[in-house]
Amino acid sequence: MQLSKISLALATLAIGASAFAAPNGSRIAVSSGASATLGNLMTNTTPVSALRSLCTSAGGVATLFGAGNFRTMVCANTVLTAGTYVNKPNGDFINFNGTSFAELRLNVDPGSFGAILVLNPNTLTWIDPGTGANTATLPSGAVIVGGLLDLAPNGFTLATIGFNVVFPASPVGIAQTFGVGVSGALYTKMFNAQQASGLIPASPTCTVTTGTPVCTPSIGKAQMATIMADNQNNAAYANGVGFLTGVTGDNGLQLRYARRVDTSGTQAAAQNYFLGLPCSQEVLSIVPEPTTIAVTPETLRNDVIGAIRVLAAPGTGNVRDELNKTLVQFTEPNYAIGVLSGENNPTAFWKWIRVNGAAMSENATPGTAGITNTATQKNGTYDFYYESVYVGGSVAGNDFWATVSGALNTIIAPVGLVNNASLTTGYSKSGLACSASSSN
Repeated sequence: MQLSKISLALATLAIGASAFAAPNGSRIAVSSGASATLGNLMTNTTPVSALRSLCTSAGGVATLFGAGNFRTMVCANTVLTAGTYVNKPNGDFINFNGTSFAELRLNVDPGSFGAILVLNPNTLTWIDPGTGANTATLPSGAVIVGGLLDLAPNGFTLATIGFNVVFPASPVGIAQTFGVGVSGALYTKMFNAQQASGLIPASPTCTVTTGTPVCTPSIGKAQMATIMADNQNNAAYANGVGFLTGVTGDNGLQLRYARRVDTSGTQAAAQNYFLGLPCSQEVLSIVPEPTTIAVTPETLRNDVIGAIRVLAAPGTGNVRDELNKTLVQFTEPNYAIGVLSGENNPTAFWKWIRVNGAAMSENATPGTAGITNTATQKNGTYDFYYESVYVGGSVAGNDFWATVSGALNTIIAPVGLVNNASLTTGYSKSGLACSASSSN
């Protein structure tokens, strides 16, 4: 459930005695934050995640409870189930190497800004391994440790920060690439239009299924900014799909913009990169997060503005789901666009497009092998990326994330993730959300 900003601001985080509490509460860390690094932080599968590696190196076995945006990872001397978790003595749990915790409860549903929200009076929930239920009630003594953000807190607008206390942030030593994805139908429309205009080479060099950068449609930075801006009279909202294709016959076809919610790090990154917010001294308006409740056949809150339907997507998975639809409103082709973090790889129908002619991905075609989504960041030809930070909120929280950051930089960098070795020897933004990318 995506909590409204009002309810987040008014509600109080419930911390009390849980019916089940093993290990001891003081060994349970509680966190919220970025969804983009979720797979890099905690999985039980290959590639090895940071927490799993810290559990293994401590002589333990990691067990992951929950799925999606709500996950808890526990380190113990054996694989766990809900039943064995409850009945195991505290001594059978093993702290993640270099930390004081044997368990991390993580909720990334609010997105990156959740790392700030969890350190303030807000209502969030987490998976209880003993019950499998989502609950705001935590074991007595559990330690709230903040979390990871896709970019520094000053990358969020003051409207999002509100009255929340923002604790000091420290670099994780990794960066996350971001890109623009589109549905299969919109990709085809843009490909045909740009090939006809000569921006994409003619067949047989390029077909709509080729997927290599030179054959991939491009969106201008100014075009994406126009879609994101709160101006219902601009060309994007007047023309819809025709705004991106330049084809008169496409004017009026509904363009679906899967917009992440205000607390999302991906949304903050997109606002920062395309609109210059909050870095610019000139205040630009952002098309608001929709408040209209979804009714069949829609699944997300959405507002129709001219020829664009703006959808509120809580998580990156929601954007992928929207881009992968072939039909909407039961019978209409799905022309959808959205910004996603680079750990996503196209599956089914959606594809990456270039930004100002620069490609993040080596290939736009879903299922293509050998994709890193980082090569162009490393060679300096793509600059839509941001460097992650952690906010611990306390000595215990900062110590925990400093150790986890080290582990994130020792595992094999997953898709879309740039590690510290590349940032220190190649291109970086010096950890600043408002800094330009440059070579060190």
